[in-house]
Amino acid sequence: MRKPTLVDVAREAGVSRATASRVLAGASTVDASMVVAVREAAAKLAYRTNVAARSLAGGRTGAVAIVLAAGELEPFSGSFVAAPLKGATAALLSAAQQPALFLADPRQLDALVAYLAAHYVDGAVVILQHEISTITQALASVDLPIVFVGRPMGEHTEDVTFVDSDNYAGGRLAAEHLIALGRTRIGVISGPADMAASSDRVRGWRDVLTERGLDTRAVARGDFTMPSGSSAMARLLSRYPDLDAVFAGSDLMAVGAMRVLEASGRAVPDDIALVGFDDTVVAATAEPPLTSVRQPLEQMGRVAAELVMELIAGRTTAPRWLDTTLVVRDSA
Repeated sequence: MRKPTLVDVAREAGVSRATASRVLAGASTVDASMVVAVREAAAKLAYRTNVAARSLAGGRTGAVAIVLAAGELEPFSGSFVAAPLKGATAALLSAAQQPALFLADPRQLDALVAYLAAHYVDGAVVILQHEISTITQALASVDLPIVFVGRPMGEHTEDVTFVDSDNYAGGRLAAEHLIALGRTRIGVISGPADMAASSDRVRGWRDVLTERGLDTRAVARGDFTMPSGSSAMARLLSRYPDLDAVFAGSDLMAVGAMRVLEASGRAVPDDIALVGFDDTVVAATAEPPLTSVRQPLEQMGRVAAELVMELIAGRTTAPRWLDTTLVVRDSA
């Protein structure tokens, strides 16, 4: 017979998973009626928290997991992950918490989920990439404080705590800048379909172009990698040879696009202006240096770590949105 999970308790009590978790952790900031409902639901379902973990001093291990995609290690220096990892680690160490790094392989999530569910750590910061977007569903039943860097998509995400940049506003910034330069045939290279950040950036771009009466059909999809940016740029050029600007949903895709433009004889920015997203190290070192929408990656990791420590302490938290800014360089 399947053991009842935290999700089962929350559903029976008519509250969110986060609320059920706080009640069972002994939080004192939850409405009394919800406390009663959760405790009655737990008793009815014979739900039990992990006894071994609670027997540790103070019920704490002093460690917090940081989960990231194993595939992110290869292009580490230019990837999304490096800065959030730095921010999260610094915040945890400054609070005398030991960060424990876990690499999530989408084919082997069961072992990771089992480890977290056993409460060998007090909480987890999940640096979300599309390769492990399924982890939100896998972790839905884990009775553990979890904060995501990046807004998850799909089922079991309505109650999750996350930190994200305002990707929609960032998409608008990129489009508005290109239009201000006098560009009227503006394409976009989007990221993966299973990432909220990707769809939000494209939505911001599209809304600005629609407001200005410009065509929004020049769209090609990539996966936030340099090779995918190259192939997406090639597809855009074949379908829309009159493009005079492109917004790429990541710096890596923008650099990949830049290589195709150079090979095709189109100069950046004279023939085609180019804007990226993230403002990672590859933006400043590209040739020409890349104009990019900066999201505060290190701050996102730091805030996520701070939020997970709030949850561990039994306090209520809410998702956080951080501002994006445009860093203008030579590409646009």
